[in-house]
Amino acid sequence: MSMAGIAKYERAAGLFRCPVCARRAQAGAAQADAAMADGAQADTSQSDTAQPGTALVVDGSCLRCAAGHTFDIARRGLVNFIPGQKPLAGYDAAFFASRREFLQWGYYAHVRQTIVERLEALRADGLLPDAPVILDAGCGEGYYARGIGEALTGAGVDATMIGADIAKDAVRLAATGGGPQLWAVCDVANLPIADAALDCVLNIFTPANYAEFRRVLRPGGIVIKAIPGPDHLRELRERLGEADHSESDVVSIFRSRLEPLARIRATRTLDVPSDRMHTLLGMTPLTFALDDARLEGLEVPRITIDAELLVGRSV
Repeated sequence: MSMAGIAKYERAAGLFRCPVCARRAQAGAAQADAAMADGAQADTSQSDTAQPGTALVVDGSCLRCAAGHTFDIARRGLVNFIPGQKPLAGYDAAFFASRREFLQWGYYAHVRQTIVERLEALRADGLLPDAPVILDAGCGEGYYARGIGEALTGAGVDATMIGADIAKDAVRLAATGGGPQLWAVCDVANLPIADAALDCVLNIFTPANYAEFRRVLRPGGIVIKAIPGPDHLRELRERLGEADHSESDVVSIFRSRLEPLARIRATRTLDVPSDRMHTLLGMTPLTFALDDARLEGLEVPRITIDAELLVGRSV
C-alpha cells in the first residue's frame, strides 16, 4: 500500500462511517419500532442500536471503527466496504473496460463539461462552498469523478471527489493511475459516508437512493442527476427495435424528493467508425440480452448522446 493512498484518507478524516455498525443500528431500531408497535417492551440489553461509534479512522493501512470493523485501503487507493460482493449480471470487467475506452474517445465529454459548468455556476450563486465535497454515487469506471475533479482543480477549486459504486471491477478500474480522488466499493443504499458530510451528490445514468442522499448531504446540499434524454442512443435503439423510452417517472420522483433548481439538456451526435462499433456494443446494457449472432455486422454510422441534467436541493 502506498503512503500517498493512505495519506489521502487521513486528509479525509470525518468523511467516512462504518457501514456495518450503521446497518446494525438501523436493523436494531427497526426491530425496536416493530416491538413497540406490537405493544411489547423492547429489549435493549443486547441491542445493536447502541454502537460504540461509527466513525472510521485510518489505522495503519485500513479504516477502522471503534467496534473493530476494518476495511483495507488497497494498493490503488480504494476501499472495499462490501468485500463479499458478487459481480452483477452483465456489469463485469469487460463491460467497464469497453465503457472506459468509449468514454475516453470523448463521446460523453459534453455531458461531463455541462456538469462542470453547472457546479461552477452553483458556486458562483453561493449554493456550493469554495472547497466542496462531492460524491459520484454510481461512479462506474470513474470517467466523471476523475474528469470533474481535474476540471475543478484546474479552475482553482479545492474540491474533494469521492467515487462510489457497487461494482468492484468498476472501482478498481477507476482507481487505476492514482490521484487525489477517493474510491469506495459500497452499496448506494448504505453509503459509508458520515451524516451531513457532503455538499453535492452526482448521480449519472444510474439509480438513486434519495433517503441516503439526504442523509449524507448538508442542509441545502445539491444533487445533480443525469438521465437519458429522449434521443439517447436513438440510432442504436432503432436498429435493435427498441421501443421509445421515457424517464418521466424518474423526473417525478426527483421532483418529489428534492427542491428542483434546473433541468438542462446536453446532446451531441457523433460519428462512429466501424472499428469502434464493437466497443460501443460492449459498453451498453441494451445488448446484454442479445447473442453474438444478433450483433454480428451491426453498425450505426452516427450515435446521439443525449442527457438531461436534473439539479435539485436537499430540504
